[in-house]
Amino acid sequence: MAAEAFEWHPAKLLLDHDSTSEFALLVLNQPLKNSASLRKLWKNASLRVAADGGANRLHELSSFQGKFSNLQAIIGDLDSLSPSVRDFYSSQPTPAEVVHITDQESTDFAKAVAWIRKARSDNLDIVALGGIGGRVDQGVSQLHHLYLLQPGPDYALGRLFLLSGSSLTFLLKAGKHLIRVREDGEDVAFGKHVGILPLQGPCAISTQGLEWDVTDWETQVGGKLSTSNHILPDTKCVEVQTSKDVLFTIALRQIEGEDVG
Repeated sequence: MAAEAFEWHPAKLLLDHDSTSEFALLVLNQPLKNSASLRKLWKNASLRVAADGGANRLHELSSFQGKFSNLQAIIGDLDSLSPSVRDFYSSQPTPAEVVHITDQESTDFAKAVAWIRKARSDNLDIVALGGIGGRVDQGVSQLHHLYLLQPGPDYALGRLFLLSGSSLTFLLKAGKHLIRVREDGEDVAFGKHVGILPLQGPCAISTQGLEWDVTDWETQVGGKLSTSNHILPDTKCVEVQTSKDVLFTIALRQIEGEDVG
């Protein structure tokens, strides 16, 4: 019997109403802008956590007027957290929990994910908010964490998404995936560009729903890569079959003046 396909509804994270899919929002220590996308994520999240200096980023927003004051936890080694920001979030009507973890073998990203999973035993999905521009090593580290923090053949610990200012990226485990790129009756959340990146090593992929579909196509870094592919205008669901874990990245629909970070 063929294995059941993994189903994805990533657009629900960005809908302009309470999402039917619960998730935790994890703010990394990356520049942020007070955008509609950030406000939607903040509203829809059932748990809001900052990784160390991510709390500074929330507080630094130029239009900050308490919109993001109900942060629930600040996690990390706290070497970047500003004392004044710590005092601000600790003095709210519902104070943020500040958790100092000294382990130097893990990043603040990993520390925060571990804390969320311990605090919530329901395998909550996590949206990590932070751009992958800037320093190359930091960007590669964030992609590395999508592999590192989702061990095993499935998503038993919950799914992890990385949201930047221009794209949403997540890990497709070896097997078949059905990715809903448009939800019925809702505004389009994504643009047309997608990429499938085999960072774990050479693998074979098959796709349906893209402008340039492939069948049992061998791909690897240093070889052939599926980048800058396009979702067809009438496609609502993209199908991907992969022999190894790969990263799937999809562009956000760009709105003038919009950017999540």
